[in-house]
Amino acid sequence: MRILYMVPRYWPSVGGAQFYARELIQRIGARHDVEVVTQFTSDRDSFIQSAVTAAPDEYRDGAIRVHRIGPRGAWRPLLRTLSKGYARFRPVRPGFACLLDLAIAPQLEAIVRRLQPEVIHAVHIGLVYSSETACRVARRSGVPFVWTPLPHTEGDTGWRGSRFRRLYRISDAVIAMTHHEKAWLERQGAPAGHVHVVPAGPIVQAEGDAQGFRREHGLGRAPFVLFLGQKLPYKGYVQMVQAAPLIWSQAPEARLVFIGPRTAESERFFALHQDPRIVELPAVDALEKSSALAACDVFCMPSVQESLGVVYLEAWSFRKPVIAADIHITREVIAEGQDGLLVEQEPQAIARATVRLLQDEGFRQRLGEKGHQKVRRKYDWAHLIDRMEALYISLCRQQFHEAGVHRHEL
Repeated sequence: MRILYMVPRYWPSVGGAQFYARELIQRIGARHDVEVVTQFTSDRDSFIQSAVTAAPDEYRDGAIRVHRIGPRGAWRPLLRTLSKGYARFRPVRPGFACLLDLAIAPQLEAIVRRLQPEVIHAVHIGLVYSSETACRVARRSGVPFVWTPLPHTEGDTGWRGSRFRRLYRISDAVIAMTHHEKAWLERQGAPAGHVHVVPAGPIVQAEGDAQGFRREHGLGRAPFVLFLGQKLPYKGYVQMVQAAPLIWSQAPEARLVFIGPRTAESERFFALHQDPRIVELPAVDALEKSSALAACDVFCMPSVQESLGVVYLEAWSFRKPVIAADIHITREVIAEGQDGLLVEQEPQAIARATVRLLQDEGFRQRLGEKGHQKVRRKYDWAHLIDRMEALYISLCRQQFHEAGVHRHEL
């Protein structure tokens, strides 16, 4: 089977969505003929800046061929000028998206003509126009279109503008990470029969160097709590730092380790909250990430916006107990008091849960072991890839059947 993925921000760009897309693509690529179209691979610029300045080229991610597309010729100065008003003037946005579509669609269509994919699958990471472009090209090519929107649903949040809702309605298949997300997507207009729950699995190396990680960062034998994720406000790293004095009042030897891509805001914050018991690190490679998970005593990321929370699965892969914010998504993934603890995203609650786990080794081990069993049972990548592959095949058969019916009618 030939499959084309549209992932606007792709490796070596880092982030939960990027890691998910890459793992999915690499694993599907081991079974089928797969290529990727992306627009930018850097984490340095904003989505808008990257979208108008990315230079078209091609590279390899292992065995996967990756096409980087972007505005060419006169499109570049025009879009660069319009991008300056994107953030300040909302009415500019639809026209800007239409022009970007006109600039990149011919490049995508040329790739489709050469590859002749049987499925086009877009993963939403950033601006919705790239998924719209992929959907239009799929329609013109008579190819099923699969969309993974990763809408981060919680309360009144989630991608629910008119353009998103239209894609929910017209995609041949919409991928949800949880049943809660599936129900939310259906409320936004996605046909019930088109929404399929196919979550991600953990993305970790089989082993990590726990002792090496402790030596490198001067942790010794002190217990430590690990945060692993992008340092964005909704992830809860601020509240964790604010919880630190409360934790230290009962566990003074505890350390807090924060790993993940930095932002200008997070750099200012950690500059104002320096303590030898706080270790703040940038994004790390796969081995270092696994080593941190193997070395920690407790994993904590009290994020209030997630599609699944793959990092909790990754912590469970190393039999570590997890602390997460008490939101709809995490209630579906984490069983409170059985394989993790759910808390409000506020310092006192985070501190209470952290101290409880640090002071009760048996409780930590029970939660970590239960989580490990859940990962093996529900989030095994081989099983998840089987399900995604079966969906692709079903869509192709349906497309073939419908084409045959139309030819018969003619």
